[in-house]
Amino acid sequence: MFELEIQIQSWSDHLRARGNFTDADISELEDHLRDEIEDLIAAGLAPDESFLISVKRLGNVDAVSHEFAKVNTENLWKHLFIDPVDSIAKKESRRDIFLVVIFALLAGTLIKIPGLFGLGFDDLGADHFYLRNMSLFILPFIAAFFLIKRKANRKTWSIIMANFIIAALIINIYPSFSPYNTEILSSLHLPLLLWLIVGAAYIGRKWQSSQGRMNFIRFTGEMLVYGVLVSAGVMVCGMFTMAIFKAIQVDAGKFLGEYYVVYGACAAVFITAYLVEAKKSVVENFAPILAKIFSPLFLVIMVSFLVVMIITGKSPFMEREFLIAFDLMLALVLGLVLYVISSRNDQQPPNLFDYLNLALILTALLIDGVALSAILFRLSAFGITPNKVAALGENLILLGNLGGLAWLYIAYFKKKLDFIKLEKWQTGYLNVYFIWTAIVAFIFPILFGFY
Repeated sequence: MFELEIQIQSWSDHLRARGNFTDADISELEDHLRDEIEDLIAAGLAPDESFLISVKRLGNVDAVSHEFAKVNTENLWKHLFIDPVDSIAKKESRRDIFLVVIFALLAGTLIKIPGLFGLGFDDLGADHFYLRNMSLFILPFIAAFFLIKRKANRKTWSIIMANFIIAALIINIYPSFSPYNTEILSSLHLPLLLWLIVGAAYIGRKWQSSQGRMNFIRFTGEMLVYGVLVSAGVMVCGMFTMAIFKAIQVDAGKFLGEYYVVYGACAAVFITAYLVEAKKSVVENFAPILAKIFSPLFLVIMVSFLVVMIITGKSPFMEREFLIAFDLMLALVLGLVLYVISSRNDQQPPNLFDYLNLALILTALLIDGVALSAILFRLSAFGITPNKVAALGENLILLGNLGGLAWLYIAYFKKKLDFIKLEKWQTGYLNVYFIWTAIVAFIFPILFGFY
């Protein structure tokens, strides 16, 4: 079924991905597009026909982008600091910066509050407390930031914040006994679950739509890429502070350790979220390039690993530490695949990176198959433990995700379906991750007696 608003949003996102348009440019072009569509619909054409004709009249996106690049002479990094010309947009930008500062301070202060009750970072009890709650100090504020930006209603606020409150109550009420396997599993899976709830705040009313969820996947990838850069800047600033104070025989290490690390880390998270959201037309120009660079590199590395493993007859999967490392690697590979998919134009014919993506998926499937066999062997040889069951479930979920993508890619290459079907299947698969992370975070402790 043709959805006009989703198609217009997709067209606007593709313009942003070119990197040559300001937000004002895109808004102006979108207004022209909507006017054309309305005129054609009024003349008796169907919405899909009106959309296609209107896009054609505005011109090829690449050609329009190239012309805008000639006119917009500001260099890329200047775009990050250009204030909006529109008075309303300028007011919203200042409000967002104010929210970033306030929420970073609130998150940092919440992290420091337990210290007022004698629970320091170096205490054994603090290790467990912060392990359970670290994501709850930050993610609710990120959700609130987007709820304010999206002007969410009270019902949406209540539902999303209720999820954070319920998660906080459950994770802190649960007891935990040595060797703390279920507590560690819950603490590792809870941030993933809560991040998907943040996604509902980020997307707003479009959470059920494929396009909305794909936008969130894209946003997540950009957060990771730019989070690393912002964090590196925060660390450099900290080292510079220590160095200049040391030059006058003042030790700033205590201040940095107790305050700068906490508040600086919180600030890095919120600054990253703000930059990715506010400067899409710039940010989206970099992250897809990085994904396309690293995808073939990972393919070469993984194929080389498989060849060497077969030739030598040695398998690393009998060691638990290697299994965990390969699970993380498979998740990273899946992330690269999804980001290439999310940054792709649906109307574009198959290209080299589509075939590289399929090759990467098939190679990851082979490795996942070997890892699964090793997990099943360990279960039969050493018995059932929470860690083994969690590893088995995660590998099965990754296997289903990668297998589904491979099947749909092949069907796409055979022209049996449109690329949008592949996107819809993947965004629908987010529900599987949501359910699984909830099971591990909240059900596993009960199943395994909180050990």
